[in-house]
Amino acid sequence: MPVRLTRRQLLAGTAATAGLLLLRTPGAWAAPPAAPRVGYGPDAARSLRLAWSTPGPVRDLRAEVGLDGSLGRVVPVETRAVVGSPVRYHHVLIDGLDPATEHSYRLSHAGGAVSGTATTAPTAAVPFTFVAFGDQGDGAEAAAVGASIRNIAPDVVFVVGDLSYASKTGGLTPNLPELIPPTVDHAVWDRWLGLVSGAGGAATPWLAGVGNHEMEDGQGELGYDGYLARVPLPGNGPPGVPTAWTARHGNVAFVNLDANDVSYEIARNRGWTGGAQTAWLGRTLAALRADPTIDWIVTGFHHCAYCSNAVHGSDGGVRDAWGALFDEHEVDLVVNGHNHCYERAHPVRGGEVVREVANGGSWASSRGTTYITAGGGGQAAYPTFLPGVSYVTQGGIGLKVPELTTWSAVADPVSSVLAIDVVPPGADGTTELRLRAVTPTGAVIDRLTLTRNRTRPTLPPVGPRGTAPRLRVSLG
Repeated sequence: MPVRLTRRQLLAGTAATAGLLLLRTPGAWAAPPAAPRVGYGPDAARSLRLAWSTPGPVRDLRAEVGLDGSLGRVVPVETRAVVGSPVRYHHVLIDGLDPATEHSYRLSHAGGAVSGTATTAPTAAVPFTFVAFGDQGDGAEAAAVGASIRNIAPDVVFVVGDLSYASKTGGLTPNLPELIPPTVDHAVWDRWLGLVSGAGGAATPWLAGVGNHEMEDGQGELGYDGYLARVPLPGNGPPGVPTAWTARHGNVAFVNLDANDVSYEIARNRGWTGGAQTAWLGRTLAALRADPTIDWIVTGFHHCAYCSNAVHGSDGGVRDAWGALFDEHEVDLVVNGHNHCYERAHPVRGGEVVREVANGGSWASSRGTTYITAGGGGQAAYPTFLPGVSYVTQGGIGLKVPELTTWSAVADPVSSVLAIDVVPPGADGTTELRLRAVTPTGAVIDRLTLTRNRTRPTLPPVGPRGTAPRLRVSLG
C-alpha cells in the first residue's frame, strides 16, 4: 500500500512526499509512457524534474538524458502510486546541469518510449515570457486555454491551484474516509496531465501549486497525496511543506505558497504548517530582495487577496498572514485564482490603494504591489461582480465582511491567462514586466507595464513585520 503520512510527519520532514511507493515494476504494458511533463528542481538553473505515467506497473523502466540529442546518462526513477488508481506516476530529478542549456531525454519501459527536450533556467537577465493562471480542469474550455498557452509559447507556466478538479468538494467536506466515501475521479487527473503535456508541458516547465480542490477526500490527512504523486515540484520549500517552493528564471523569482494553510474561508487545512510556511516566506523574500541580480518577485497562491467576485470574494487570511511581508519586501506581483474570472487591483501598499492605474497604464513597482486574480483557466466562469462593493472573509468563523472595492481596476469573467513578457534592464537600469490578459481567442482584455530600476533606492518598509494591512476606505 502507498505510504500515507500524518500531518506531524509532513511538518517534521520525515518523508519527501505523500503517497510514495517504490515499485519493482513486476509487469509490462504495451502502452508507451504517457503525459511527459517538465518541471524545475531545487535549483532551476542546474536541475530539472521529469514526470510521466503508465497504466500500471511496468518492466525495464528507464530514463536517459544527454546533450545535443545524445543520451549518455541514466537517471534513477522514482515511482509513485495513488490510492484508488491503477496508474503509476514516475519522476526523475536531474541535477548537476549547466544553466540555460537544452537537454534531450528519453523515457522508456518494455512497452514503448517517448523522447523530448527540456531546458534549464538562465541565471542572467534575459528576455522571456511566462504565463500565470489558475482553475483549469479538463473540459473543452480548459483545452482551449491550453491551446492558447501553446500559441503564446511561454518559457515558464505558473498555475496557482485548482488543477484538474478530479475532486468536486474543494476541501469543504471533513476528512473522514471511513464515513464519507472518497469522491475523486482519478481519470480526470490523467486527462489533465495529458492536457498539460499537449499544451507544451513536455518541454516547458509547468510549476503548479495547490488550491482548495487539491484537498481530496481519501488522499491522506491533508488530502494532498494525489497531487504530490502526480505533480513534479522543486522541493526547496520549508522542511515538511512540499507545497511551498521557489524557482528562479533569469531576473525573476517565483514564490509559490499554500494558501490552504492560512485561508479564513475554507478551514480544512488551516494552520497545518504550524507557522513554518509564513516564517519561511519572510526569510525567502528578504533573501530574494537582497540579491542584486533578482529584480522581480512574483508570488502565487490560490485564494484571492483582492477580488470583488461574489462567489469567493477576498480572503482576509492571506491578507493578514502575508500582506505586510509583501509590502516589506516589495513583492511586485501577486497572482491568485479561486474566483473563475480575471480581475486586477490597483497597486496596494499598507492596505491602501497607492494610485489608480488604468488599462494600458504603467506603474513603478517598488511603490506598491499589484494583485491579479487569474482564475479563468477553463472552469465555468463566475460572472457575479457587484459594482463598487464586495466582501472579505475574516476570522476563524469565516465571517463575510462587506467592503468597498475602490481597489478594483479591471474585471472580466471571460476565460483568460496572464501572459507576461520580461524585459531585462537596459543601459539606464530599468527593467519591465509587460502584462496582458489574453483570452483563448487571442483578445487582450487588460494590459499593464510594471517598471523597476536597479539604480534607484526602494521605499522603506510599511509597518512592523507581521502587521496585518487593512484596506481603509473613506465613506465621506
